[in-house]
Amino acid sequence: MSAHTAIPTRPLGRSGLQVSQVALGCSGFWGNHRFAESAAERIVRRALERGVNLFDTGHNYSAFNAEPRLGRILQRAYASHPRDGLVISSKAGTLTGQAGISGAEHRDFSPANIERSCAASLRNLHCDHLDIFQLHGIGLHELSDELLTALERMRRNGMFRLLGINTHTGAIMQHIADHPTLFDVALIDYNVLQQDREPLIAAMHAAGIGVLAGTVLAQGHLLPARVRLPRLADAWYLARAWLKPSSRQLMRSARALQKAVAGVHSQVPGQTAFAYVLQNPGIASGVLGTTRVGNLDQILDTRVDALQPDERARLVAAFQRAGSSPSQ
Repeated sequence: MSAHTAIPTRPLGRSGLQVSQVALGCSGFWGNHRFAESAAERIVRRALERGVNLFDTGHNYSAFNAEPRLGRILQRAYASHPRDGLVISSKAGTLTGQAGISGAEHRDFSPANIERSCAASLRNLHCDHLDIFQLHGIGLHELSDELLTALERMRRNGMFRLLGINTHTGAIMQHIADHPTLFDVALIDYNVLQQDREPLIAAMHAAGIGVLAGTVLAQGHLLPARVRLPRLADAWYLARAWLKPSSRQLMRSARALQKAVAGVHSQVPGQTAFAYVLQNPGIASGVLGTTRVGNLDQILDTRVDALQPDERARLVAAFQRAGSSPSQ
């Protein structure tokens, strides 16, 4: 019997779905061919044991290996964790296989490609439908009537339940809030370094959009630096921090906030970072990507109410003193 408790769930906007307050992000080095699938499976199995029901991946993640890996693992887990109790989310539109680590992402939001990608996701994930189907990094100019008509047809045909968007652009978040019938779910970047997202989160939440927070640990920049790099996964994430443009932006803004997070002693820094995000009533779930079962358990053990008002106020003040944010 595990000493850990199952994690709470929260409503996902107006959808009627309840999602675990921490989701497992199935991308990055977790999906890399060089990371053993048996190790990746231990993480998923542990998440399921702890009550995680939301699993987020993408068609292109980990050089197109993450999505079929998740599908194989979940298929083996369905005997004890039935499919109808899970919320499976994937993405379409990005054609490059490393999610822009090189800085060069190529996208195709033509209706034919989006439908083709969704069909491939269903095959990869061994699902008859996706619970959330996200457009990955789409721009406002690409939201054509033709695409929206095709997506509505795909929904009617049972390919997915909820339409989502994965965006890091403030203008698109505002557009979602202003046009609440377009999308059911938004996966955005939000963390202690990006507190300027909060009015947009409030607007989307008020419009009934289910808001998921990615990059809660700011791609690792809110955590203390490791003295050693004992594993290939650590070296991979360090390389991403230098190579991915959005990560370099976070890195430049992180030092003061990293110190402020470390100054909260009620929990370890990773838990403080998640507590900050999950105290926002507009956030349905924070997405964690990890290659360590111990790290997963630590974040799932986050006590959201352990972050006291005065501690939260110190994090807000540190952000205001920093005077800049990597958000756009």
